[in-house]
Amino acid sequence: MDTKIFRISKDFERGKSLLDMSKERLEIIGYIPKDKAYKIIEDYYEIVKELLTAIMYIEGYKTLSHVSLIAYFKEHHSELTENQVQIVDRLRKHRNGIVYYGKKVTSAYLENNEDEIKLIIKELVNVIEKELEN
Repeated sequence: MDTKIFRISKDFERGKSLLDMSKERLEIIGYIPKDKAYKIIEDYYEIVKELLTAIMYIEGYKTLSHVSLIAYFKEHHSELTENQVQIVDRLRKHRNGIVYYGKKVTSAYLENNEDEIKLIIKELVNVIEKELEN
């Protein structure tokens, strides 16, 4: 396993809290004007990141690396397709471009990928809810 991934005690409460925050963030996206695609993309990534982090906490792992976060999920879960994992990684790259370099993402990118991003989020929520039931 990646040395940037650490074993910790399982933390169901923190995982549930991250799930709740991501659901709130998802509701807020609906209020962001579509012409602010960069902000919507940034928020979608934050939601996905929170959900992946929740999964790791529930399973007893932690990382500070966003790349390792995605790699952990890909290695331990099969709920997302390879294409969906690539979309998550592209979201990460777009978010970094927005936050660190002021690059705005076009609304065309959002229009072409939003439905798949929503499916990814739904699948990650399902993974968390199943793990919290156990």
